[in-house]
Amino acid sequence: MSVIRLTTTLLTLILFFGAGSAGAAEKPPSIKGLPAYGPDKPLVLPQVVEKQLPNGLTLWLIERRGLPLVSIHLAVKGGSALDPRDRFGLSEILSNTISAGTQKRSSRQIAEELQALGADIDVGVGKDITYIGIDGLASGADKLLEILADTASNASFPEDEVKLAIENELQNIIASKSQPSYDLNQVFYRQLFGDHPYALVNPKPEVISRISRDDLVKAYRQRFQPKQAILVMVGDLSTGKMEELVTKHLGGWSNTEKAPAGIPTAATTPRPGLLLVDRPHSVQSTIYMGRPMPPANNSDEFALDVANTIFGGAFGSRLTMNIREKKGYTYSPHASVTSWAKGGMFKVSASVRNEVTAATLVETFYELDRLATTLPEDEELSRAQRYLKGRFLLANETSASLASTLTGYWIDGKTPADLARYVPGIEAISKKDVQAMGRKYLSSRKQAVAISGDAKAIKDQLSLFGEVRIVKP
Repeated sequence: MSVIRLTTTLLTLILFFGAGSAGAAEKPPSIKGLPAYGPDKPLVLPQVVEKQLPNGLTLWLIERRGLPLVSIHLAVKGGSALDPRDRFGLSEILSNTISAGTQKRSSRQIAEELQALGADIDVGVGKDITYIGIDGLASGADKLLEILADTASNASFPEDEVKLAIENELQNIIASKSQPSYDLNQVFYRQLFGDHPYALVNPKPEVISRISRDDLVKAYRQRFQPKQAILVMVGDLSTGKMEELVTKHLGGWSNTEKAPAGIPTAATTPRPGLLLVDRPHSVQSTIYMGRPMPPANNSDEFALDVANTIFGGAFGSRLTMNIREKKGYTYSPHASVTSWAKGGMFKVSASVRNEVTAATLVETFYELDRLATTLPEDEELSRAQRYLKGRFLLANETSASLASTLTGYWIDGKTPADLARYVPGIEAISKKDVQAMGRKYLSSRKQAVAISGDAKAIKDQLSLFGEVRIVKP
């Protein structure tokens, strides 16, 4: 859409819908009687011992005294983005069956042994990662690592457990389809990522139904190999003892298969468009807006975090104050910047009444372009920085959360030293840096818009923005 067309559309819609002034920004009112901010609490950075076993397994070990607990995360490179297109959803079934039994233990035995140690197991999958996490008493670390090693190298995928996991996933799909976000997600991701594996988000029932135990075993053997894995261990043990136990239980883990081919880096070129998923008789429109972004560990990471927080990433953000507090269009709008190993995404989401669908786009476009054309207030910048620093500190308080953070760092190509860079990096961002991020990534003309709603009720409104394409997932 041309700048002239966009400007004309904005003015027309402001008059047509009586949306209120989208003119000069109002300074947030000060709150009297509150004390001044206290001094920042520094992040107590852990000493991370980095090792690599002869079989290629990377170790990041952290001694953390205080509570008699230990957290162990074993992660391998490769997640849902590695699923073959004719088996998309395989990773989800894989994560639900890895801990369902090994050659030595049934799923019940695993659960009972963990319960006796005050521990639990968590298996998960993302676009670029499959992981097994165990948290429990540090006194049981030897046994915990034995169970973890057994699960990582000897999972047996019992037929009855595989069948149950497939049935559960099929039921999850049926339940999810009742939500407007289900089809909208697929349309939105496809618009942003095209043919890249990141574009796939919704497994199809007919594909899930044909996943076999052999498919799971093949993917498991390819992914779960020490040369493409990391073990992060945090807890009430010396790092020397940790290394001894890990070597005992995982030192003999071998690389037996050819690793799967990696995926390419996703394009970051904006893919604007106005897409409509028809949802007849819906009284609300679910709006997604966004664009592809750079992968994790990019040079704009900190500035983007601050810019997004000011725009829509926190409850007191501009977007929330505009379309929730002032206009009353929606209850919980939100904006986020998500980064993966091979790409990223900026996404704005809001659910609004049909009659204010176009007006919501007007105000969202306005806030995006205001970020790109004006400098934020000093208080806005300071508030966003404090929010991000505080969230980072809280997110890494526990051993389990720290282990999770470091596991993600490794998958994204970061190092333990990056823990020390976050708070200073956020503090260093200036008002001009925020504006630069708005210009580079967030201006309205660079965004794709996908909406799930009643086409009869909202299409005429949307046509003021240009061509509306009614699409199917």
